[in-house]
Amino acid sequence: MRAIGLFLLLLLLIAAVFFSMANREAVGLGFWPLNGRLAAPLFLPILGGLAIGFLVGYAGGWIGAGAARKQLRQALRERRDLELENENLKADLKAAQSTTPGASLPDVAA
Repeated sequence: MRAIGLFLLLLLLIAAVFFSMANREAVGLGFWPLNGRLAAPLFLPILGGLAIGFLVGYAGGWIGAGAARKQLRQALRERRDLELENENLKADLKAAQSTTPGASLPDVAA
């Protein structure tokens, strides 16, 4: 699966290179509160906008998954606590079996 993702990334990068080569014309970029204009190749604002959109989307997805990550941490903590309690109960049962040799307590499954 990882190889497929890397292959698709490679195809995307190749497409971006061809897009950049085809759109090298200079365009003027003006920023509203500023009076100056910046001359840049056409591909730069387009690919820059795509990159910013990707980063904003990634950050939104990461923030949106925060509740699931919190739930997973809680479940892992609960599992650890239950495993510790299980081990303690097994040790108590073994201790109880060893102190009363005539008692008929069930064997502990290891």
